Amino acid sequence: MKFLIKGFVFRLIYTLASFLVSLLIAKFAGADRFGVLSLMIINAAFIQIITGLGTDAAIVWHGISEKMGDRNSIFSITFYSTILQLLLFVVSAFLIYGFAGRTILTGETHTNLFYAELLYFIGLVVAEKYTSLFYSQQMAALCNRLLAIVSAALFLTILIVLFFSPVIIANNPEWIFSLFVFIPAMVLVIFYHFKFTPLLKKVNRDVVKSFTNFSFIVLITNIIQFVAYRVDFWLIDYFHGRGDVGIYAQATKFSQLLWIIPVVLAGLVVPALKNKKSKLSVTELISACRLLFFTHIILGVVLLGAAWILYKFFLPDIYYTGFTSLVIMLPGYLFFIITTVLAAYFSANGLLKINLLGSSICLVLILTLDLILIPKFSFTGAAIANLF
Repeated sequence: MKFLIKGFVFRLIYTLASFLVSLLIAKFAGADRFGVLSLMIINAAFIQIITGLGTDAAIVWHGISEKMGDRNSIFSITFYSTILQLLLFVVSAFLIYGFAGRTILTGETHTNLFYAELLYFIGLVVAEKYTSLFYSQQMAALCNRLLAIVSAALFLTILIVLFFSPVIIANNPEWIFSLFVFIPAMVLVIFYHFKFTPLLKKVNRDVVKSFTNFSFIVLITNIIQFVAYRVDFWLIDYFHGRGDVGIYAQATKFSQLLWIIPVVLAGLVVPALKNKKSKLSVTELISACRLLFFTHIILGVVLLGAAWILYKFFLPDIYYTGFTSLVIMLPGYLFFIITTVLAAYFSANGLLKINLLGSSICLVLILTLDLILIPKFSFTGAAIANLF
């Protein structure tokens, strides 16, 4: 349990800093521009899942289970998979921009945004890969401490910039958020290489086969989960435009605050269950789930109150139309927090088909409701689908 708590506190700081940065961008950049940024984040996450081939979870699982031998072996397969993933994206981005004249993540025509998207995706991939690398070596607390310190420093820097020149935030939201992701990623890379000086080596064929088999199931599950949870953004953009995407994105940002603790804990469950020095027992995991649920009932009420204050006194008036959507979908997030932790438990024990089945049921239900409700009710329809 101590292992969970150490990693959790620092990860919480990092996640909250990310939320606060997005909140500032939403206020000063406006709903349309925030909608563009939200689509950049969503599309980058989807492309990351596809090009990543499920390797992030495989890195953690194989490293912790010691199926890949020494540290250099797990580093080597992480390095090669990272290079492949970035090459796939960069080549695709240049080809699409060269032939279609539009960026790969947002479909915009500005060259400035094209390079911001490249920076963001590189930072996103590197951060995820090296986080997995740290987790695989039972160093989740160290990884999250680094992310927390750097993100907190960057948030303070943004506040200073905002004090002297708010127009910088308003005119460059994509660059601000891209740098917020890219810089911590580079810190992880530098720290890991200075601390361990890893070397590239040839990976055993049997290990590669085991790695590939594990990754494939994770990949399919991740794609299904992502489409289920984020197809609403694409449908809102298609039927109603990017202003509505921005309003809905801010509402989901608030609702996802309920998800911070479960998601952080879920990321730490695999290392905790495999930690030889302080292994998390199933009884402790069940107790944590029970505590999560009852705590989040209270947190849900607090969240609604805090969100209403921010909607009324901080954010531009246009965002307030999304408050009803927040109220509608919050109970859905509340009940889903336990599923998040249990999915991590099944993954840690190699029971990936359970997650795959659950995700498939979720996709069918949400996609059906989204297609029925979003064309007529926009983000309110998406909220109803999220509730179910």
